[in-house]
Amino acid sequence: MNKTNILVVGKPGIGKTAVTHQMLKLWAEGDNNKLDYMFYFDMRETSQITSAKNLEDLLFSAYREPDEGKEEVLQDIKNNSENVTVIFDGLTDLQCSPVVQGLVEKHLLPDAKIVITCRPEVESEDFLLDWASLRVEVKGFSEESIKAYLSKMLSAVHLSSVLNNLELFTLCHVPMYALMVAACFSFKTSKDYQQPCTITEIYINILRFCVQKSHGMIKNRGLNDYIRKKCEEILSLAEVAFLATQGKSVNLTSLQCEDSSVHSAFLKTLGEKVAPTQWRSSSAFLHYTVQEFFAGIWLLMNPEKMTDVVQQCLTEGKKHMKHLIPFMCGFLNDRNLDTLGHLILAQQVKDTSKWFFKELLNTFIPCPPNQDDSDGLDILFLCQCLYESQSSEACLFLLNKLDYCLDLSGKSLDPYHWCAVSYVISQSEDRKITLNLDNVMISEQGLSLILVCLRNVQWCGCNSLQQQLWRAFLLSEV
Repeated sequence: MNKTNILVVGKPGIGKTAVTHQMLKLWAEGDNNKLDYMFYFDMRETSQITSAKNLEDLLFSAYREPDEGKEEVLQDIKNNSENVTVIFDGLTDLQCSPVVQGLVEKHLLPDAKIVITCRPEVESEDFLLDWASLRVEVKGFSEESIKAYLSKMLSAVHLSSVLNNLELFTLCHVPMYALMVAACFSFKTSKDYQQPCTITEIYINILRFCVQKSHGMIKNRGLNDYIRKKCEEILSLAEVAFLATQGKSVNLTSLQCEDSSVHSAFLKTLGEKVAPTQWRSSSAFLHYTVQEFFAGIWLLMNPEKMTDVVQQCLTEGKKHMKHLIPFMCGFLNDRNLDTLGHLILAQQVKDTSKWFFKELLNTFIPCPPNQDDSDGLDILFLCQCLYESQSSEACLFLLNKLDYCLDLSGKSLDPYHWCAVSYVISQSEDRKITLNLDNVMISEQGLSLILVCLRNVQWCGCNSLQQQLWRAFLLSEV
């Protein structure tokens, strides 16, 4: 283990960037008599990073050059690299810059502390496989943290609504989703309003909310007509999002925030100094998941491309496209037809639903899996997709392909995974499911969710589910 290298891993929106910002804050507030340096690079600002020809370009293009003695400062950094910390937030590969590669592989500043944040799937990339480091996983909010956060953000009535909705509450373990849930409750709704319980529903609500604010609208009454009027701008944003996601890029050069009020609601401006008095501007989505959400909208409008994208998810070079699929499934959720109806015809959504879920499941489970295949099945991902879809028919199709056996042994489940798994189990009314939870850690939220659907689970054998549940409970985080 190399403690000068730190790998911060976590799912989208879980708080990896917040961790690095806290590191910066502690460094800035520290009372250290010893001269040290810390550099932070948001890997979304790729134009600034890829244009760097050497270490000096990289460090002093992102940060203000010293007023005097630049050469002496740079030499001090090189001579005392043990006093340097470099953070690469959201690194996906090393092809973006030979200078970044030199820092990560320690050809440059060999004693510097290198901090990389990434999503779980990036961890298996070649450049990280042999990268000796201290691995830190960001787990998100605990139950106590969720309650503390929401109590500050919501009224007592709205807080009670979230706490009494287990599905909605489990989403809040991801800090970004907790923020979005709070935003969804910030505008008045009727008493019969169906609270969002999936990630896609929350993003759709946020899309409508941001479009509303971009127009300066106070009331919702004219929002649907305005979205219909701005449909072309929204879909152009979606196309750019898809192309950028496919190319593993977050830097958008073809769109500017000033192009339209809709674009400015979802994009932020990036700048690159290309000459002493000249800047080149580009844009990026406020968060990578927002880009993936819009990319999913483009796919919804182009169903003939869906099969290709689903197949790409199983390839090494395009596995990042997997994050679009849950959004796609969520868009096909009947509950979202009204909110999406101003962008796409409801009949087109229904026609796509008829074949998409079978296509998805047949691709990920091409034949009845045997024991040797089961470890490679991403059951949790498929459960997540079907939970977003809220499709009982699709759940039964999955269970049939798995012969009504959900083997989760040894897997790491967060609260949202438990929510998705319990939903799939709850759809099986006519046939009992064999559920394997051996060596699975269960949180209090997960235990509450799984107990609700146990009536659909088969109890059998000496190494029974009862023993596994007791073992999981005693070893759990409760």
